[in-house]
Amino acid sequence: MPASLSPIRKPAPLIGFNFWQAQLVLLGVAIAISGLYWLLQANTNPTPQFLFTFIIGNCTTLAVFLAAPVFTKQKFPWDWFVYLAVFLPVAIVASSIASVANRIVAGRFDHLLRLDWFDIRSGTFFSLVIGVALFASGKARARLERRNRELESQVTVGQIQLQAHEAELKTAHEIQAHLLPHELPQMKPFQIACAWEPARSVGGDYFDVLTLSPHQLGICLADVAGKGISAALLMANLQAAVRAFAPGISGPGALCRKLNEVFCSSITPGKFVTFFYGVVDSQTLTLRFENAGHSSPIVLRGEEATILTGGGTVLGLFPKASYEERQFELRSGDCLLLTTDGVTEAADQHDEEFGNERVIAAARAARALGAQGIRTRILEDVTRFCQGNFQDDASLMVLTVE
Repeated sequence: MPASLSPIRKPAPLIGFNFWQAQLVLLGVAIAISGLYWLLQANTNPTPQFLFTFIIGNCTTLAVFLAAPVFTKQKFPWDWFVYLAVFLPVAIVASSIASVANRIVAGRFDHLLRLDWFDIRSGTFFSLVIGVALFASGKARARLERRNRELESQVTVGQIQLQAHEAELKTAHEIQAHLLPHELPQMKPFQIACAWEPARSVGGDYFDVLTLSPHQLGICLADVAGKGISAALLMANLQAAVRAFAPGISGPGALCRKLNEVFCSSITPGKFVTFFYGVVDSQTLTLRFENAGHSSPIVLRGEEATILTGGGTVLGLFPKASYEERQFELRSGDCLLLTTDGVTEAADQHDEEFGNERVIAAARAARALGAQGIRTRILEDVTRFCQGNFQDDASLMVLTVE
């Protein structure tokens, strides 16, 4: 079939109808007009008017489809000017064809090709009405389809960006996971276990265990304000600073002062870090520590639970903040629990928080299983409690004394 005739079979891109649907629409229009004509002109045969209107409608529709490339690309008002310039001759020709067809049906073969100006005027009027309706419908549909294409393009771009973002988050998660220690240094009589559960692909929690000397370990747990990529970047800076400064600094208070100095001069205003750092000594069984605004550590000893209160302010907000060194004597059988607020503030469906009491209860229930068992039990209990819906990064560290 010639390409120029394809719109007859597929007019849907212009007005939303296929060929046969268009015929039904035109048939309905012809019946309505001929019926109106019959009502206004009593005892008059409506058949000629029906045929006249139906032929004009088909000619007009065909003209709109074939001439569409000429005027649809024009902008308003030039599209209407071009359309009318093209369409007026078509309307006159369509009226003439319809007039000839009516004469043939009526058996009037004399003067068959004689122009009837009344028919031409009537046909041109009907043709313009139908043509303008088709044209307006086609323009509206074209605008809608163009907008749909734009939306589809935006959706496609959004999907590509989302996939790229997810790939970046996956890569960031892998990088951050490598920043955290995979194997923790162990030193008798201590056992140490840690857990990390980010609320998103990446988070701002940080834990570490550093070997400072043959009989000393540095332990730290931190929580960067915020979530996502920004918190993860700040967490990476913290990890680098701790590992760079901790081995050469005499104690926890001095390390906190140094870190606070670094962060106050380098991080975005309003960002801060809560940080706990302690040094445990295997010879003296002492814990020297400073708590910079972090959740208070808990020491389980027998049936007692001691909360190590006190400490300085968070890191990164106050350049002249004061940090000291505190000390706690450990004993055989003790259990030190360090958590971020993502553990204690994990909430159930009733917005009740997990809290320190449940942390202590979980640790006591798994006391005989050592540091690894206690860590696992706490993480299982808090995950079950909040149904895995962590609103904040959740990290914990367990240190037991044999």
